[in-house]
Amino acid sequence: MIYKNFAFVKLMLAKEYRLFWIAAFFSNMGMWALVYGRLWLMRTMTDSEIMLGLVSSANLAPVLLLSIFGGLIADKYNRLKILRSTRFLFSIMTLLTGFLIFFKVMNPIILILISTITGILLAIDIPSRSSMIAKLVTKDQLATAISMYSIVFGVSAIVGPSLFHPIVNYFGLSGIFFIIGIFYLLTFVTLIKMNLSIHNPTKEIKSYKVFDELYIAAKYLVKTPILFIILSIGILEGITAGSIDVLIPAITTDILNGTSKTYGNLLLIGGISGLFSTSFLILYGDKINKYTFYVFSGLLYCLALIILGSNFGMDKIFYIFFIIAAARVIHQTMGTTIIQSRVKEEFRGRVLSILNLSWGAGAIGSVFIGFLAESFSINFAIFFAGVISFIVLSIGGFAILYKYK
Repeated sequence: MIYKNFAFVKLMLAKEYRLFWIAAFFSNMGMWALVYGRLWLMRTMTDSEIMLGLVSSANLAPVLLLSIFGGLIADKYNRLKILRSTRFLFSIMTLLTGFLIFFKVMNPIILILISTITGILLAIDIPSRSSMIAKLVTKDQLATAISMYSIVFGVSAIVGPSLFHPIVNYFGLSGIFFIIGIFYLLTFVTLIKMNLSIHNPTKEIKSYKVFDELYIAAKYLVKTPILFIILSIGILEGITAGSIDVLIPAITTDILNGTSKTYGNLLLIGGISGLFSTSFLILYGDKINKYTFYVFSGLLYCLALIILGSNFGMDKIFYIFFIIAAARVIHQTMGTTIIQSRVKEEFRGRVLSILNLSWGAGAIGSVFIGFLAESFSINFAIFFAGVISFIVLSIGGFAILYKYK
């Protein structure tokens, strides 16, 4: 039958990948709302951009500091068991947040504390989750599988903003967090239906000396230049361009003079754009040059941030946001695909945990960008992040294209 010629249809017909994808949908709906819901919640309690940075940093600092240990756990133990545990605990923490808001006892310090706890869970969760796809598909299906997995980010980034304002308007901010908690419970239920045996470690790690195992993984990484370069770019971008999201609530209130509806609309534009890019990758991801698209989409992403930091950019903010989100999705998906396709299975968890440092680096970047915005201006912070990331990617991109174009 003709439908079997489509790679993405074949993937969705495979039970284990389909369950993983459905779990990812519920999970990313929860994660989207959790990240942006907490930023908006903090904005309702304080006008400080530095506090916005701190709530983001509290969530990402454990990822930065502990993710590498999460990678070692992912290589040593059953990844599905780990994921089930973290997703259940996410649900508990999110429902707790909703109750604290409902009973009017939430404050910035409590929010930062809860963000730190969920950050610790993320440090354990992300390496296992990222490492599971390669066990569910064949190598020739990997690029499409990653793009299909990425589409849940695009879908959640459309559904989430569409519902954000109505839910806040009718049920208050606590309603957002109650719904997130339910989504995480649905993730847990879906993961229960998956086959545990597939996700046992491929190679037993016999040493119980944690730093010895991390040293072996770091040594492997340094000897694999393409992995080292992309991971380095990702970490440096995480400190600069990757931390710009923390300013979206401030852009909404201080520049656009908007409400939660405006905030949701900004995020919705990014979601539509991200879904557009992901759909392109699903259809053509296995036909394009991953290295070329990784570099040039990243440069476009940085260039759009530079333009956004100008007065012209703020005047055309919804159009610029569309470009930023589209380029960002392609850039990050191509980087992940390159790493997933080139890393050895026995090192997958640890190497992907280092990749997640690019997200964890936002722990530094969020506070830094917040400081620049509060000390100078929002425009300056965005412009600065765009310029620095453009320079980093130009240098790293040249090295990549010189060898892999």
